[in-house]
Amino acid sequence: VLLYMMNKKFKLPTKSDLKSRASTISNAFAIAITPYIYPSEEEISNFLTELCLKQGQCAYCLGKANAMDHVKPLVKNGLPTGYKTEIRNLVPCCSACNSAKGAQDFATWYKSAKNVARLHLEGLTDTQIEERFEVISRYIDKIPQPIDYKTMLGDDMWNEYLHRKEEMISLLKENQVFCNKLNSIIKQKIDTESK
Repeated sequence: VLLYMMNKKFKLPTKSDLKSRASTISNAFAIAITPYIYPSEEEISNFLTELCLKQGQCAYCLGKANAMDHVKPLVKNGLPTGYKTEIRNLVPCCSACNSAKGAQDFATWYKSAKNVARLHLEGLTDTQIEERFEVISRYIDKIPQPIDYKTMLGDDMWNEYLHRKEEMISLLKENQVFCNKLNSIIKQKIDTESK
């Protein structure tokens, strides 16, 4: 049975380990200090109007939105960017656009040949793509400047934050070594029992 599972005809899911969760932990640390600002009634009422959208439309492709995208990412290289979760930094989007954009800069991504081709496949014309680009650009021009966390918190608190994040990642790595040892023992016992 084990030989069959290793055969190329049968692919096991990729095994996660604790070390591979380091970027998840870094992102969680960054998001943990990122402010979430609930919009005012006026901001909510102007939201779709400013984006020239109907309720439920994706800002990028005009398809059906099922998520909100942070236009400016909250995390870059495992550190908070200083941008907040606030209505100015959010646009409704579909999962395809959200995935395609990822953490890329809006202007670079939206005008890329790959994305334009994808938008054409979604049914947008060059004119619509340019209109969407202009509308979203005007909207995101009003995003406040990012927070400088290090200046705001001071060197001591910022360095403690960085130290705590690194401690957590180091613990994950140490525990992965321990778990690998346990896994090896378990595999040996299973192999011994199956003979």
